Amino acid sequence: MRWALQLGHLYGISIRIHFTFLFLLAFLFLVSVAAHGWLAGLRSLLLLSLVFVCVLLHELAHSYVSLRYGLRVRSITLLPIGGLAMLEDLPRDPRQEIAIALAGPAANFVLALWLGVLLLVVAPGDLLRPVVSSEVLLGSLFWSNLYIGVFNLIPAYPLDGGRVLRAWLAARMDYIDATRRAVSVGHFFSLLFMLVGLVVWQPWLVVIGLFVFWAALAEERIAVLQSALERIYLEDVMLTEFQRLAPSDSLFDALDRALHSLQDDFPVVAEGRVVGVLTRGGLLRAFAGQGWNNSVQAVMSTRFEVAQRRDTLASAFRTLTGRGLSVIPVLEGETLVGIVTLQNLLYSIAFLSRKSAADFEVLRRAR
Repeated sequence: MRWALQLGHLYGISIRIHFTFLFLLAFLFLVSVAAHGWLAGLRSLLLLSLVFVCVLLHELAHSYVSLRYGLRVRSITLLPIGGLAMLEDLPRDPRQEIAIALAGPAANFVLALWLGVLLLVVAPGDLLRPVVSSEVLLGSLFWSNLYIGVFNLIPAYPLDGGRVLRAWLAARMDYIDATRRAVSVGHFFSLLFMLVGLVVWQPWLVVIGLFVFWAALAEERIAVLQSALERIYLEDVMLTEFQRLAPSDSLFDALDRALHSLQDDFPVVAEGRVVGVLTRGGLLRAFAGQGWNNSVQAVMSTRFEVAQRRDTLASAFRTLTGRGLSVIPVLEGETLVGIVTLQNLLYSIAFLSRKSAADFEVLRRAR
């Protein structure tokens, strides 16, 4: 996500914080200092930071269950309105999606239980005060976790409750139709949030309503595009006119072909079998190290993946991005019949996204 600061990695998951969240921290700190002094400002800063630690634990619970199902989690980003876990692939088994969705609120309820037990010992009166204030830190954390857990169970897609609704519908109808129905429910709740926020003048409800509305719309388009990618085979988009190299070719041969074909990455073939790939980066590094007298075999990469022509565009894109590759040789059996590159697939996805967006608008007007 753009405008996000990298905090580190946890179990291979990139943890990021959006700059708008840092702006929120600074804004609330300055407001509290101006109204009540430095001590109040520091207390507000501490409370908000601890609440977002709870949000991070909420997202980590989602991620933990996702990883248990073999779904790779790319990143978690902390935003002013909550957290966002980015999965490399969406769960299609309704039971898996329900388990992943419920893991987040469950984590908040467990945290609330622990904090409630602690409050019974040190400040039992705070259990009966459903307020969030920097004056009562433990009580505020208890109620914040209850609020986060309950709020996320609202069936407003893409909140966790909305994902449970989508999974329940997907077990009974087409996945795209289930997504569209869940999005419609999500839009109803988003409009309700905004209306209530305007009536009682709670600007954050309006902001949350806007976020739910646009996030639901974006997720619907992603689901439509993902469905399209899974129905398109590599033979429909692979490059069939390409240059190949032999292990015995010189790097000058490779450079000459790169210059005259505008091809960056080359499959290396010996006796009709793909034995490696020579990437643009590998070629440039060889020349930078004055290794121009080397053969292709000396600098080619044997770290490559192959695909079959009837593999889907979605699976190839996951392989390229997940393993940091730039080219995949496409085979029919053991015979090289084409290649797909990241640039090639991005072009295809760009055209497909425009087509899916156009189809999406047509379908919306027809409803």
